[in-house]
Amino acid sequence: MNKILLWVLSLSFFVATNAQTTKTVSSLAKLDLGLQGIGFSYEPKVFNKFTIDLCAGVGGGYDVYAADDEIPSFLNNYEYSFVKPALYLSLTPKYFYNIQERVNKGKNAQLNSANYIGIRVKYVTPLSEYDPYHPITTTILTNIHWGIQRAIGGHWLFNSQVGAGYAMSTDCNCGVIYPALDFKFAWVLGKKKVK
Repeated sequence: MNKILLWVLSLSFFVATNAQTTKTVSSLAKLDLGLQGIGFSYEPKVFNKFTIDLCAGVGGGYDVYAADDEIPSFLNNYEYSFVKPALYLSLTPKYFYNIQERVNKGKNAQLNSANYIGIRVKYVTPLSEYDPYHPITTTILTNIHWGIQRAIGGHWLFNSQVGAGYAMSTDCNCGVIYPALDFKFAWVLGKKKVK
């Protein structure tokens, strides 16, 4: 009997000391305000450290045009006009690579507060007719980026990212390489915590 009790206690101690509670990301619904405009996004959890940020909203548009010479352009113009906004749809898979490390260090991991690597595909189209003074073309943008996402208070979320991408206009079948910089604040609908 004592051997069985000793064995059970030893096994319990081993399991308790070696068990690791893994923190995972949560699904979030958000109202966004940032460089890309105003919108709604839903970020469902796909795996323990992986989400896909699905966004739709209105904001600025892009003027992508063919260059006069053979050298590709590295910049495209971003036009933000309250009078003539553009509709955007984006899909951004995110891999949160340090969420468990943040928890282990006692840092806040609520609302998926961690660093991530992401890939964005974004479709932007003007909601009004072509204006030569504010040219906006229907554009498809893709980029790869590194980002941070941090909870601010109970429902606020800050997101910033930097990377590089390629923007292609469907109007002229031309494209440019661009620096992918973005930041936004979001109001999270319903308070979620990392489990």
